[in-house]
Amino acid sequence: MSDTAILEIVELADGEVVLRPAEASSEPLVSIRFSEEAVELLRRSRFDVAREMLDHAITRSHLWEGDDDDGALDEVTTVH
Repeated sequence: MSDTAILEIVELADGEVVLRPAEASSEPLVSIRFSEEAVELLRRSRFDVAREMLDHAITRSHLWEGDDDDGALDEVTTVH
């Protein structure tokens, strides 16, 4: 059996986009909710935008690399 997690990106009925384990009914790992203004601006592309945000977060972070440190981030960055 593999230790690889299978994750899925799903848009819920309320418009929230979540990242969750594919075969679990637990809480989402990440959720993205767009404001009404953003929904108006993005229209049908909001799922694509959310997917790119999640892809960037996963590939540009150290979330799943198995680092030997205590899990603390070296630098905290806020993007507005």
